[in-house]
Amino acid sequence: MIKSSFLDSLEGLKRADLWLFLGWHDVKQRYRRSTLGPLWITLATLLFVGAMTLVYSALFRQDIRSFLPLAACGIVVWTFIAGCISEGCNLFITASTTIKQVPAPLTVHAFRLIWTQLIYFLHNLIVVFIALGATGIFFSLETLLFFPAIALLTLNLAWMALFLGVMSARFRDMPLIVQSLITGLFMATPVLWQISYLPPERQWIAYLNPFTYLVEIVRLPLIGIAPSFNIWAVVLAMAAIGWALALLTYGRARTRLAYWV
Repeated sequence: MIKSSFLDSLEGLKRADLWLFLGWHDVKQRYRRSTLGPLWITLATLLFVGAMTLVYSALFRQDIRSFLPLAACGIVVWTFIAGCISEGCNLFITASTTIKQVPAPLTVHAFRLIWTQLIYFLHNLIVVFIALGATGIFFSLETLLFFPAIALLTLNLAWMALFLGVMSARFRDMPLIVQSLITGLFMATPVLWQISYLPPERQWIAYLNPFTYLVEIVRLPLIGIAPSFNIWAVVLAMAAIGWALALLTYGRARTRLAYWV
């Protein structure tokens, strides 16, 4: 079962011409007739980062120059994660018409979603560059680790979207449950704070949170710090176990998904 769903995923990857086109079309449609177009994504993120930096740097009593890149990188990475997870719940539900009319592997829709969210993420990277430039943080050799880090993050988000898409198509309460959890996960994940801010006896909260590692593996290279071996190991393990779970779930439901949506 895992083998057949794995082969189906490979077929979906081969249809890059389809999911690249559909993802880009989704972005264009969302901002159709807008003056700034997708730059509204960047502007909204810029305002959010500015507001959060002013408030939380005061709450945590941190120097605003050191807090700004932390907040900017954390928020941009989290927006990418949250977008893939929340939209992943409606992955097959919103694509029901396409599923019934276009003969293509269903995993095409998962890759379409990840590509769309990656476009938004690339727009938001402008905010990161502004924050880094304003605080005098420049590119270093550690920054190059951003590329394998974003690849690993994307790999993890792809299996999450596929898994949640299948589960939400079968159980329609799933999107509501996930949306309710997103806000709590944001507060419990070191997006606007660092693990060192917590008392030693409570740092386990961050270490047991898998999203801590997904945020840190991308944020640390952006601010010129190499992620530790433990972070790489956890994210790699999440990708391996997660894809096995997602392919197993997808394999069991693949022939029935068209009827569920």
